Amino acid sequence: MVVPLLWSALFTTALAVAYGPQSWPLVDLYGFFSDAQAHGWSETLAAAFGRGREYRPFHVLLVKLLYQVGGLNLWFYKTLVLLEFMAILAVLVWILRPADRRQSVWALLAVCCVAGLPTSAILLGLLPGHSYALVTLLVLLSAAMALEPPMRAYGWVFLPVTLTALLLWALGILAPAVVTALWLARAPGVGRTGVGATWAAVAIYAGIRLSLGNQGDALQFVDSGLGFTDRSRGELGELFDHAPYLFAMYNVAASALTVLFSEPRAGKFKFVESLLHGNTPFWLWWHLISSTITTVAIGSLFFLRKQFATRDVQLVALGLALMTGGSALGFLYTRDRISVLVGIGYAVLLYVALAALWKRGGSHLRGRFVIGLAIVVLAGMWTVRAAEMWLRVRDTAWETYVEWTDRYEFLGGTTRPQTLLLRQLRAAALANRPNDPRDDPDWTYLFFERGTAR
Repeated sequence: MVVPLLWSALFTTALAVAYGPQSWPLVDLYGFFSDAQAHGWSETLAAAFGRGREYRPFHVLLVKLLYQVGGLNLWFYKTLVLLEFMAILAVLVWILRPADRRQSVWALLAVCCVAGLPTSAILLGLLPGHSYALVTLLVLLSAAMALEPPMRAYGWVFLPVTLTALLLWALGILAPAVVTALWLARAPGVGRTGVGATWAAVAIYAGIRLSLGNQGDALQFVDSGLGFTDRSRGELGELFDHAPYLFAMYNVAASALTVLFSEPRAGKFKFVESLLHGNTPFWLWWHLISSTITTVAIGSLFFLRKQFATRDVQLVALGLALMTGGSALGFLYTRDRISVLVGIGYAVLLYVALAALWKRGGSHLRGRFVIGLAIVVLAGMWTVRAAEMWLRVRDTAWETYVEWTDRYEFLGGTTRPQTLLLRQLRAAALANRPNDPRDDPDWTYLFFERGTAR
């Protein structure tokens, strides 16, 4: 496991360089810190476990705790985000458990796939108490525990892990789905006690939510992409008021296709639209072709079932659970970030597919040549897309800086109460001006998807 783990550490270190100029986002952050600053622990506890349509009590408490410890120190929070990202990649390698040099290469390719998918960008968002990354880590940790034989004697551990994930973010509902899928695949680390513990956590969470009474219409329409454009909640209500299930089906399909073919993105068919207008950039072709080749490789699993070892069956169950469950969670609206666990499941299936393909065709020279060539092509494509993540982080730093300068008034900065907190956050942002990505060479805009318009 040394090679993929070392690559994960080096890649995270490279991201830290791009992450350096990143400042606090104005839109997403001020409310978190203002609440943490204004309320004591008793008020925070009451607010965290009180009513609310978005019920994330542990997230509220975590923000308060981190603010008490780190204050507004940017690098304190940046370090936590980078460590969480590296931990996610490390747990993924632990799950794959490559046993020889060949498997190490396949695991490395799977890690590059996760790093290169745009759905993984949310894992690097600079937010206090980054619950999205923590829940992703807890779901993967549940899967890793289910694959470890000694954990079978400690099935009760799945209850606090699952309940913690659920109370951080509703995305934690994937933990019981993943553990159940692995149990059905006879994973050595989980028995009936472990499966029961995960669903007991769901029952406790549901009991807490139901005890709070009516929390508003949680199924209302939300601004989302549809077809070629973004649609407001009002437009979506007019279109799907009598058949909301059609919109839910669209969102679920879009969440899966975003990973399988890199199209659509956030519900919008950017590649198709660009073809219709005759202005398809090279990077869109690159995304579509690399994802399609990878999806075809994964699709070969259906024909290679006889090549599966016992652990391969379990990894396939895990990958399918993450992909189907993660896609289903996008039924209300679709964003790239919703598919983060879909992308990780996709990478797990890629690892198994490469192993099965090698087992099937690696016994003769022609098969080794074809499979080796395919691996080289995939490795090159996903390495380029992983490099694109570095540029995306750098572009985000500039866009955040613009929030505090050119767009400050438009985003309501001047109409907010001019508190000491707001002045401190803006001063920190203005003190560290990132390089303007619009000064980058033209070829970077040709070959990579950029977060800043030219």
